[in-house]
Amino acid sequence: MKRKAVQKSHDASSRRSAAKPAKSREEQSVTDSPAPLAFHVDIPKGLKDVLVKSRTQIKQREKLLILPRDYSVEKHAAFISEKPLSVKETLEQFTEYFLDKANEKSLRQSVEDSSIIPVITRGLMVYFEKTLATNVLYYEERGQYAFLDNHYRSGTTAVVESIEEQPMCNWYGPDYLLRLLVILPEILSKSSLDGYSADLVGIYVQYLLSWMDDNKARLFLTPSQYIDTPPHYTTDVRRRNHGGGGGGKNEK
Repeated sequence: MKRKAVQKSHDASSRRSAAKPAKSREEQSVTDSPAPLAFHVDIPKGLKDVLVKSRTQIKQREKLLILPRDYSVEKHAAFISEKPLSVKETLEQFTEYFLDKANEKSLRQSVEDSSIIPVITRGLMVYFEKTLATNVLYYEERGQYAFLDNHYRSGTTAVVESIEEQPMCNWYGPDYLLRLLVILPEILSKSSLDGYSADLVGIYVQYLLSWMDDNKARLFLTPSQYIDTPPHYTTDVRRRNHGGGGGGKNEK
């Protein structure tokens, strides 16, 4: 019995030695750990409340935000009296506000802000276009995205000739911009952005978050202004999931 046990132990040892060696703890920490965030943002409490309430409305109560691109007085006047701001309009208003504040600073600082802030806001719109479907939208919102994309951009009945004519920054509002800002440090940690540029983006993103918090009453819809999800939105997202196109990859 002992001889068999020794033989079995020897065989197991041989198999282990032939296998790929286990990683050391140091190697695991290097390869398995997520990349450090590109910068840190402090989300104001008021904006955290906006995020929590929005998630509750969409994921638990099956509601949707009224999108600026889809707003009409006939359909939505009972919920909100005027069209919500788009991402593009939100960033334009922030830029105008920030440049007015910059004029109150020293000439050197004013010139720096005046040259940097348009670059930052244009970059945010680029990242918004790239990440909306895959990172920003909740699963429950993909039917809405698929329906509008099919009718206004990529479908056979769409009236525009190119997607560039209907950027998502004109369709979606500040609620979605806020979601992007929250995950932007993680997104940029996987980019080729150097440390100095990442820190600079972080500074202006924090300015933007503070401004959004100060203006949250007019930027964000209240829970009572969300709408029920139309049945055809659900049909559209199922069609996209089975037939390809739109909707993104992540389950949020």
